[in-house]
Amino acid sequence: MPEATERSEPTVASADKGKAPAAEGITNTANEPAPEPHAKVAAGHESREDAPPAAAADGGGVVTVASDDVLQPDTEVEEDDVFDDGDSAFASLHSSTTSLRDELILQVREHGRSYQGYLEAKYVLPMDEQELERLDFQCHLVWLTLDKKHSTAPIGKITRALDVGCGTGLWAIEFADEHPEAEVLGVDLAPVQPQCVPPNLLFEVDDLEQPWNFTQRFDYIHCQLMVGAFQDWPKFFRQSLEYLAPGGYTEVKEIDFVIRCDDGTMAPDSAIARWHDLMHEAARKAGFPLDTISQVPEMMRDAGYTDIVARQVKWPINTWPRDPKHKELGQWAHENFSWGCESMSLALFTRVLGWSSDEVRVFMALVRKDLKDRRIHAYWNFWIVYGRKG
Repeated sequence: MPEATERSEPTVASADKGKAPAAEGITNTANEPAPEPHAKVAAGHESREDAPPAAAADGGGVVTVASDDVLQPDTEVEEDDVFDDGDSAFASLHSSTTSLRDELILQVREHGRSYQGYLEAKYVLPMDEQELERLDFQCHLVWLTLDKKHSTAPIGKITRALDVGCGTGLWAIEFADEHPEAEVLGVDLAPVQPQCVPPNLLFEVDDLEQPWNFTQRFDYIHCQLMVGAFQDWPKFFRQSLEYLAPGGYTEVKEIDFVIRCDDGTMAPDSAIARWHDLMHEAARKAGFPLDTISQVPEMMRDAGYTDIVARQVKWPINTWPRDPKHKELGQWAHENFSWGCESMSLALFTRVLGWSSDEVRVFMALVRKDLKDRRIHAYWNFWIVYGRKG
């Protein structure tokens, strides 16, 4: 692929064999030193689960639920079989929208895609119709991952709930329908939510990385797939704790955007491995790290949360696993990333790495080919973490 600027060819970083010391007062569930938070697992290297640290015996720290077992490949499937999503019933719930506060929104167009943001186009993902439909699709993937639930925290009956970075509003709409007793507020940088919503749901345009100024506290704060959007995660947890009512919960559902492979089938020079490294390089330079989710339990503890629970579920890159649930998750994850890899990369690669849009599109074709290849047994860890305000 031609180079837009002079740069060295990236490779996938190998897992660091050294282990960082555990944070004070925290132990690892396997009684081993805590792992490096940003380490990557590449082909041919020993895999390890980046499970969050476990709680002290007093219950005030982090409680870790065991992550997925090592997945076994489905050897009965032909390597070059083509699969489809097989779910013709699924359709985007995104409808036509009306701007909530047009005067505050700046829209720019780059490389044929629209980008929106509060006061400035700071968001690195496009906010056009194609991306909005993918976000609805992605919300469905998370729902499947949680065994068709919208939350896992033991929230009980609630009065007020906040959806941070609500996107198209799909989760907020469904959650409001499930909890008619609660006032639900969805906040996002872009006014892309529908008008026809449950009567107990309200959408607002705001930047939640700025100081919060809500007039009431919430019983439940929900944050889903905001990696690459928040620059200061510790600040988010401090502010969310401040605006929680006593006994309330904050729940984070997020992908750890570190591609992993347990059996050496992902070559370090493969397109998908190179895409991984380039995404992390560009995101770090842009100030939006993509590998912070493994530190979320400790960030929540440091902010003052208690009774923190974390678990990991594997998102395979396609349908390579033998296990039926992970095969289904891989089916949906494949569609999501095949559909979204270009939109995830376009702004970062062109703005930060100096690539041309044509270079990005050519490279994404190679990435999509790897995402489809069942001989590559790669996956991401999807994390579900919640904590309570004492």
